[in-house]
Amino acid sequence: MGDIIQRVQQYIGSGFTGYLWNGMVAFFAVMVIGFFFKYFLNTIGRRLIAKTDTELDDKLFAVILPRVKWLAIVIGLYLAAEQISKGITHTDKIGEELIHYSEAIIYIVFISLMTMLVIHLIDTLLSHAMEVHAKITSVKVNEAIFPILNKLVMIFIFFVAGVICLGHFGVDVSSLLVFLGGGSVAIALAAQETLSNMIAGFIIMIDRPFRLGDRIKLPSGEIGDVFEIGLRSTKILDFDNNLIVSPNAELTKTKVINYSYPKNDIRILIEVTVAYGTSIERAKEIMLNLARQNSDLLKLPEPSIFFSAMGESSCTLQLLGRTDDWKKKGRAENALREQIYTAFMKEGISSGIAKHIVQLSSPDTHGTSKND
Repeated sequence: MGDIIQRVQQYIGSGFTGYLWNGMVAFFAVMVIGFFFKYFLNTIGRRLIAKTDTELDDKLFAVILPRVKWLAIVIGLYLAAEQISKGITHTDKIGEELIHYSEAIIYIVFISLMTMLVIHLIDTLLSHAMEVHAKITSVKVNEAIFPILNKLVMIFIFFVAGVICLGHFGVDVSSLLVFLGGGSVAIALAAQETLSNMIAGFIIMIDRPFRLGDRIKLPSGEIGDVFEIGLRSTKILDFDNNLIVSPNAELTKTKVINYSYPKNDIRILIEVTVAYGTSIERAKEIMLNLARQNSDLLKLPEPSIFFSAMGESSCTLQLLGRTDDWKKKGRAENALREQIYTAFMKEGISSGIAKHIVQLSSPDTHGTSKND
């Protein structure tokens, strides 16, 4: 074996030529290993992944496989440059500088490839986790929180990659970290309100008191549909098609009524006053029949009528029912009011309030209405 090595060295030469050959051998060895590794992933790896039930391994496989070739090329070039640098004498300044810059460029390319690989892997893991959460809870959280988490992860990974690169080239990053720490404290003090809104935005996105498209009522009494949940504020579209921008910190500190969550079912309530002497059973029968015929009201639970109050000149009946969508609430209530009014007019049932107004405007000598 020793004789074979000596003959090979005599054939390829010694000094720089030998290290050059060593670099070429290292490069092609890494390329061969990368080729077989990629071949293994394409054959046995795919078969093993196909047997699993989860889709996560398929997604991770799709991220890693295309980058194996490029990682092998960069690693091979770096090892080759390391071997060649050993054969360059100290007197060859130009050669030393060329190898030094080549190694620096290759190292930066390697860190860039690894950074993009880690970003895509984390992006895939986050996306998969949110899809699983959405299937379990039937709530989509990726509309608002996923882009923000993705940006924060990218910023953090790029920061770590930058620190690693600077440390490799001998740059003292401790002073930089101290400066960034002091700067972050100053920024935090100067932007307390903005940071509080950002933290509140994360709380809203994680706690999910309301979602995109939900109809909510603000503490100020304004009602609208959630149009966008941002990092600093939440935008609500009201019935006049105006956009209400509310800071997230205010929404987390006050009571917000959500008409759409956890269910879209919403109650309708119609109050009708009838004059004393009216047949309550007949009035209730008319109202109940109209409610049952309304297509916007749910059959279960059935609509119901309650005798809720006795006023000075009238009795109050309440019609209660449920509809499966808050968008139908106004339409159903409006239709039932019109139908009840028309039906009462045909039946000769008068409203207690209307009768009271007539009494005030046209009294006779006995204090009763001329229409009575």
